[in-house]
Amino acid sequence: MTQPHQEFNDDHTPVAYLLTFRSYGTWLHGDRRGSVDRFHHIYGTPRLPPNNQRQQYELRSLADRPAKLDAKQRAAVATAIRETYTMRKWLLWAFNIRTQTRVHTVGGPPTVSPSGS
Repeated sequence: MTQPHQEFNDDHTPVAYLLTFRSYGTWLHGDRRGSVDRFHHIYGTPRLPPNNQRQQYELRSLADRPAKLDAKQRAAVATAIRETYTMRKWLLWAFNIRTQTRVHTVGGPPTVSPSGS
C-alpha cells in the first residue's frame, strides 16, 4: 500500500488566490475579446459576444479616459499591492504588473496546518 502524497489536501480549501484586474476602462463590455457582466458571469459559460454598439456606449459612459499605466504608476501599484497584503497579514507569493493595463497577484491568508501549529 502506498501512502498518499503528503502535500495533497482534499478539503477544498484554497492554498492561494490568483487575483487579476485590469486598469480602468481598458476592457469594456462589447470588446472583441468578449466579456462578462453581472448577469453573465457563471464559470465555464461563454463570454458575451463582441458588440460594437455596447462597447461605444460603455466608452461614452466612462468618467475619465481609459487608464494605461506608465512606469511611475506601475511602481505605485506594486507598492499598494505589497502594503495591502502586509496590512491584511496575507502572504504575497508573486505579482506581475503586465504591460500598461493588467495586474496579477498570487497569495492569500497564511495557511494553518491541520494540527493548529
